[in-house]
Amino acid sequence: MQLSWVSRQFETGAAATTRSRLMVDGLLALVLFGLTLLPLSAADSVTPWAYVAAAGQTLPLVLRRQSPLLANILIAPSAIAYGFAGWPSPLVPLGALVGLHAIAAYGSRAQSYFFLALALLGTPVVLLSRPAEAEPYEWLNVALAAGVAWLAGTLSRSRQREERQREERAAAERARHEAEAARAVAEERNRIAREMHDLLGHSVGVMVVLAEGAAARAETGDPSPETLERIAATGREAMTDLRAMLRQDDERRPLPTTDDLPALVETVREAGMTVELRSSLPGAVGGAVGLAVYRIVQEALTNARKHAPGEPVTVEIAEGPVVTVTNRAGNDLGRETGGRGLRNMRERAASIGAQLECGRDGETWRVTLRSGGADGADE
Repeated sequence: MQLSWVSRQFETGAAATTRSRLMVDGLLALVLFGLTLLPLSAADSVTPWAYVAAAGQTLPLVLRRQSPLLANILIAPSAIAYGFAGWPSPLVPLGALVGLHAIAAYGSRAQSYFFLALALLGTPVVLLSRPAEAEPYEWLNVALAAGVAWLAGTLSRSRQREERQREERAAAERARHEAEAARAVAEERNRIAREMHDLLGHSVGVMVVLAEGAAARAETGDPSPETLERIAATGREAMTDLRAMLRQDDERRPLPTTDDLPALVETVREAGMTVELRSSLPGAVGGAVGLAVYRIVQEALTNARKHAPGEPVTVEIAEGPVVTVTNRAGNDLGRETGGRGLRNMRERAASIGAQLECGRDGETWRVTLRSGGADGADE
């Protein structure tokens, strides 16, 4: 609906521009016709054909921008006939010169050369064939005026071409900026979706497992305040991270690094998972790489809890960094369909120039992250 309205507005604007040009060119044609009539009106007796020829070499100028070739085709015979007859006229043929300017400015280059040659070569032929004797300066005046008109039209064509090129460059630049803005919006939307999936999927999963354990203990009359407090703490951390991610507060928690992995492992252990963490890193890895490593391990642990509950998990981190998360595959084949979690892990790996492999290795489900310089292919 909106596109149709814009199209109609554009067409209406183009039609208005065409009408305004026709009005201006029509007014110019009438003015030149009047100037051509002045010498005729001062003559003693002139045949009516002189007025017809005067109209023929001026009034077609109403088409000088819409159809410059047609305008010149209509003007040329009248101008030649007017010259042969030797009727009283201005110093130079005004209509023919304006038509030559129009064909040079708005017509093709070949057409402009043709009518320039016709003006320069046809003028002496017409003057020498007139009944009255022609003076040499008459030809020079017409030739000079024709050259000036043609050059002015050529310069006008160059300016129009430059203006079109500027408009095209400006339009291309606007399109580029709009594409970049749209891409930035899409990337930000994907980033938020990825962060929310990883954050909420892990935190809510841990809270559910802890809550189920607390409920089971409460039924046996052995409540666990520590478990309930851990559920509340996990929820508070999730809310803090969520607000920070959405930039709803000014206090943003620092991004996770590899030094935060032990705390992550401890959290899932409290939820009942058996996890072994082995790290040979010489120091903490932070920034985008550290965040990617943390989120990939977090998602791998969440998937292991969901698809292979009760199976022990091993997390190994070496310098590179190279991260490997393994566990028994279990009977749930859901991970092999490539859900949102696997896509998120692959996108995070690609964002730091790393490679991610995930899949079955016999009875083991293996997730491996390798830096870009390491061998291996992304599956």
